[in-house]
Amino acid sequence: MKRKRKVSGNLGRTQHREADGIYESIRSRRGDTKPCPFYGGKKYPDYDKNAHDELNPTLPNPNVPIEEFDFLNKEGVWDLQGYCKVCYKVYRELRKQKARNQWTTTDESEMSDDEIRQWYRDNVGAEMECSYGNHWADPAAFRVSRNMEKGLHNICMDCEPMTRLAQGLREKEWLAGGDWESWAREVERIKGKGRVSCAGWPLSVQFGTCEGELPGRKMHMDHIVPLRAGGIHDSRNLQPMCATCNIKKTDQIQPDMTVDEILARIHPDYHHIIDRSDSIQTIERKLKAHLEGIVEASIRDGTYEQKLRDLKRRVNGQWDVERVVKKGKEWAKKQR
Repeated sequence: MKRKRKVSGNLGRTQHREADGIYESIRSRRGDTKPCPFYGGKKYPDYDKNAHDELNPTLPNPNVPIEEFDFLNKEGVWDLQGYCKVCYKVYRELRKQKARNQWTTTDESEMSDDEIRQWYRDNVGAEMECSYGNHWADPAAFRVSRNMEKGLHNICMDCEPMTRLAQGLREKEWLAGGDWESWAREVERIKGKGRVSCAGWPLSVQFGTCEGELPGRKMHMDHIVPLRAGGIHDSRNLQPMCATCNIKKTDQIQPDMTVDEILARIHPDYHHIIDRSDSIQTIERKLKAHLEGIVEASIRDGTYEQKLRDLKRRVNGQWDVERVVKKGKEWAKKQR
């Protein structure tokens, strides 16, 4: 097995500030559409050559709009990934499922964490590269992740707290609208219930990993339309999710939402960028790009820090404004 490669710098490229221009340059070479060739083949026999049409029936082959494919940079030239976004997510779930199945011993019992780390040393290398800190360390420095092909998480345990801190701070710079108090009241109500049904994320439900009903105190409070896509911090935008579904959803918009449902859960300043003819994936991309523009514009005109202070007073927050301003500027700079 090859040594673990560094995580691609192309991850998340569809949120690139120049996404519309990049798609336009690809369109000039490829045209408006592209077929999605996803099918399971010998590795995943449950998905035949009609898999795309079954998974993405609203945009069937062969004329799938190029905006429905993530893009990546190949040797300085922007191009499209092989599978559309919908099929690629299913493909990744299939790969995770296959990875989980390999971490068993000869007697079919589950391998321990130490056994997985030793397997890495024996089959891959004495050290592994941390994707966040850009350094190498013994496999013992990495958390075991049975979803990964090589059994270990990409980020070492020393760097993990820093990534979680950055993510927590980043949410505060999004300046979400809505009735923040209604969110808090709804969270308290849900947490107090004995059993709560998970709202479900399509891929988790499809692959049987959704945890279904759980005590309210164990549920994650999810923004239906993510803050990063202009979602409001309001009870209208709240849904309870089990940890598995919430982790898989990340900052995505559920693909079966209607445009009206999205409009009801985003700040009014975002309404004008939505075209009802766009797919949900395209709407999500536009919303996230619009947020980047709002943050950068407020940084340029010097109002960003005051907006954060006003928000802190409004919701009686306890976070450090100066630190959030610094993180917000770093985040905006990375989008360029």
